[in-house]
Order: sequence, then C-alpha cells, then structure tokens
Amino acid sequence: MFERFTREARQVVIRAQKETRDLGHPAVGSEHLLLAVLSRRDDPATVALSRLGVTAGACRTEVERLTDRGGSGMGPDDAESLRSLGIDPDAIRSRAEAAFGPGALDPAPEKPERARGLRRLVPLRGGSRSGGNPAFTQRAARALERSLREALSLEDPHIGTEHVLLGLLNPEDKVTATVLRRLGTEPDTARAAVLSGLGRAA
Repeated sequence: MFERFTREARQVVIRAQKETRDLGHPAVGSEHLLLAVLSRRDDPATVALSRLGVTAGACRTEVERLTDRGGSGMGPDDAESLRSLGIDPDAIRSRAEAAFGPGALDPAPEKPERARGLRRLVPLRGGSRSGGNPAFTQRAARALERSLREALSLEDPHIGTEHVLLGLLNPEDKVTATVLRRLGTEPDTARAAVLSGLGRAA
C-alpha cells in the first residue's frame, strides 16, 4: 500500500510520529495524523477545513484537552467542574497512585498495530520513551487503510495527503470525531468541505 503514497503523504506519517513524541504520547493515533495533515497549511484539503475553524492550532488544543498531557482523560474544564463540587482530582490521583502505584488511574494504552504495510514506511517498534519511533494504534492504521479506499473510490492512482485526510474523517473514529465536534463541525460536514475544496462531488 505505501508504495502508492506520495512524498507529501509519507511526510505526513513521519510528522505524525513527531507530533506524538512532542505531546509525550506512547503511540501514534488518528489524532496525531490529523495534526500532521493540518500542519500543511497550503494544501487545498487543509484550507477547506480551516474555513470550518479546523486548524492545526485549534486541533492541537483539543487533542491536549482530550489527553490532558498526563493521561487522566480529563481536560481542564472537566477538572474545574469537579473542583466546583469540592472534589480535587489531583488529590484523588495522588491517593490512588500512593495505594496502587504510578499511573493507576491512567487509561490502558491502545494496542499498537502491527500491520505489515506500516513497517515498510516507518518502524513500528520502539516507543517515544525508548527514543525510537512510536508505534501506530489500530485507529491510526485503520485510517491509513481507509486512505487507500478513498484514493480508489476517487480513481486516483496515488495516495496523497487529501486521501489521508479523508481517511481520518470517519464518524466511527471516536477521537477525531470528538476533536472535530469540539471545533464546531461533524466528520461528514468536514468530508463534504474537503471534497468540495478538491473540486470533487461529496
């Protein structure tokens, strides 16, 4: 599959690994691929999304809120709501970690994908903690597989950044769908805007 990726699409995948490391996350998710695509400001597909308010900066803010950098799963608004009820999330985390060990309340990490095709493009072994390239989650691998289907459905001979983006705009991907909704749009709306920006029918 990856022999069909354009140079720009390959750069997006590599940039997604950088986004993952910069955010201190253990594996590349679809949200990191979305950040990487949005970093290409002059790309017609990205320009179409920016008109909906979906920009790299806004997206990064929402990804950070979703993951809270420490993996608690709560964004600042959630933590503030609990504090207004007299509940201190930091104190609860400290007690849990004292009793059960560091990271006791962290969500279980997604199982990294071991798809054959990904290995040819970028290494899957080694995480950000070991200094290697982060592995890909199943969500990210599925999004990249959808990019191939998007290229085929549009009868394009290659997989470009626009196909990667279309592969990410799937309502079943709860993470990217949540990010888009927090930015005021829906995956289907974003998809229609991208196709329109590319001069394709929705």
